[in-house]
Parts: sequence; C-alpha cells; structure tokens
Amino acid sequence: MEFGALTRENIATDVCHSALAAVDVRGLDAAGLDSRLRELGRVQSRVSGLIAEVVAEKKRRSRVGETVDGLLEGLRVSKGQARRTMDEAAQLEKLRATRDALVDSRITPEHARIMGRASENGPMDEQKMLAAAETETPDQFRKTMTDHQNELAGDDGEARHERQRQARTASFTEQDDGMWRLYALFDPTAAARIRKSLNAKTDANWRFDNKRGRDHISDRHRRADALEQLITRQSAKGGKEQPQGTTLLLMADYDLVDNKLGKPRLADGTPLPASEFHKLACDADILCGLFREADSEPIWLGTTTRHPNFALRAALEARDEGCIGCRVEPEWCISHHIIEWQHGGPTQPDNLVLLCHPCHDKVHYNNWAVERHPDTSRRYLRPPWQRPPSNASSRNGQQNE
Repeated sequence: MEFGALTRENIATDVCHSALAAVDVRGLDAAGLDSRLRELGRVQSRVSGLIAEVVAEKKRRSRVGETVDGLLEGLRVSKGQARRTMDEAAQLEKLRATRDALVDSRITPEHARIMGRASENGPMDEQKMLAAAETETPDQFRKTMTDHQNELAGDDGEARHERQRQARTASFTEQDDGMWRLYALFDPTAAARIRKSLNAKTDANWRFDNKRGRDHISDRHRRADALEQLITRQSAKGGKEQPQGTTLLLMADYDLVDNKLGKPRLADGTPLPASEFHKLACDADILCGLFREADSEPIWLGTTTRHPNFALRAALEARDEGCIGCRVEPEWCISHHIIEWQHGGPTQPDNLVLLCHPCHDKVHYNNWAVERHPDTSRRYLRPPWQRPPSNASSRNGQQNE
C-alpha cells in the first residue's frame, strides 16, 4: 500500500512521499543527516496518529480479540505490542486535539503517550499541555506534566494515589534473544516497600559474595539475582532459603543404550545446560512418562475423569509447549477436549490440546478448528477463512473445555 493511501486531506502527501523516498545517506553531511531524521520523525508522528485513528474505529466496530488479530496481521506486531497500541488508541480517542497534533507532526508519539497516560491518572488541561509538548523534549515534558497534575489535584494527593493504585500492572515477556523482561508499575507506597526489600536483599548478597571473594559481580547482575530470589524463594527454619511452592516442569530423554539422561530442557523446549538441570533436579520430584519419539505424543498417560491429572497435564505441556494457537506459556492454558467430554470424548492425550482463554473462545464462538499439521503432526488452530490441509480432517471445536 502506498503511504498516500493512509494520509488525510490536510496532510501534504508530497512531503510524505519525499521523506520516504530512498536516499543514499552515505552522501549526506552532518546537517543533511539531521534534516533527514527530522523529516522521518514527522512521518513517524503522522503514521502513529493515523494508526491510532484506525485502531480506535476498528475497536468501536468489533470485539477486542478481532481488533488484536487485525493488528497482528496488518502491522505484524507481537500480541503485547498490539494491546499497547489498542490502549494508546483508546486514550487518544478521548484526546482528539492531542491526536490531531500527532497527525500534524506537532508532537511526537512519546509526547502523545505521556498525554494519554496522564489523562488516566488525574486532571489535565489538554490545550495547555499541548502547548508545552510542542516546545519541550519528552523528558522535560514528563516533569512538566507531573507538576501540572500535582498543582491541579487539590486533595492532598488522595485521588492521585488511588488512580496510581488502579494503574498498577506487571508483565513478563520473552525477548527476541530468548531472555525474559519483567516490567511493572507500582504506586509510590508499594514501590518504596519493594525497593527497600530489593535493596536489603541486594546488600545481603553483596556481603555474602564479598566474604567469598566474589566482589567482581556487577551491581546490575546482583540486583537481578536478588529480585529472582525474592520472588522464587522463601525463608525456612534456621534462616536458610528454599524454593517457593511452584512447579517447574523439566524434561529429559532417557538413552537406553548409554543408560543416561540427555537433552535436558524446560517444558517449552528451551534447552538447559547439564549443570543447571542437575541443580534444579535436586529439588525436583521424578515423574516418568512414555512418549512416541516422532511427535512427542504421550502413549499411556491419561485419566477417566474430565480434568487431567498432574501426570497428563505435564505430558500435554511437554508436547504442546503452550497454547497451540498463540504459543502463550502453559501456565495460562486450559486442557481443551477436541471431542466434547459430555459427548464421550476421552480425557486422553490425543483428544486434548492446550489453549489459552482467548484462543479457547475462538474455538467456541468464532469457528476456529483444531488441526494436526500433515508434515509435523503438531496441533494448531485454523481460522475459519483458511482451507484445511488436504490430507487432514478438521476437528471443529464447537465444544466445551
């Protein structure tokens, strides 16, 4: 699609096309590079504003899940980014002047995000803040907005604190390199308690490491270690720590020839170094299971009740590695019967798949179907507009969990 198709009548499309034209940046001097960045920055602001318009209108017409799917397909973003885009679009829908300023490139997407978040945290004079945003950097503007809202609060901060409490959030997402990012927002009171605990644990780790000559560990590494320990470990008698009561599924293959374990990994397939596997296994319970090597299909695990027992659930996690529709982690998934339980569908591995709640709704209400891939034999969800594999039979999921 040409960029001109996205623009509104009040946008100079020739300028946009000029900015998006290919340029040999190696031939530009410093001033030319700066000018190029300014041009592209204006285009970026306009596109962000136009996307917010489209998303807000699509959300008004359809359900949240359909809007997310549209963003995943249309913008090719992650599910997390799709939801953030929806949230920002909803904020700007209430701040039309701010969205117009973004489309006209008078402010940047970062200014708009600050405006949007502030509008949910307390009172705000939109026009006054837009005037400030047009002349200040985002860092300067963030402080201006905080001072502005503190000035308008007039209630000793009670209402602002309650809004901050309502805005608390936390997410845990996988990055492109396989690492995981923990993101959270807390009100100042909760943050103070967390900061005090984290600092105390970090200091205790520093003292422990220093006594053992391990003072070379960086502060950021030690702080990350302290956070992980606070979350996953609890104090036991004698001041020692022990793992929290959570279940971490570890997998390994047993080599009958060499009589040893191999390919240690987490349930989602992430490989583990042997040393890490051995350390984790020290606190583990042993659960044996038998699988077909070709497709990791459990052979004998099962139950005669509707809900899978622990062994069967563990087998499903090992096979599906999460939701078969969107690949979200197993912790967020339910065990879904392909053939309804009340219609005689057994609680056995070949009649069960892992689905998160949104994908489960797609099966129940939007005619998505559970299929087995003809090449890999892995289960996946097929949308209703996609033709089923020629050599695979569809198992439509118009059934209950």
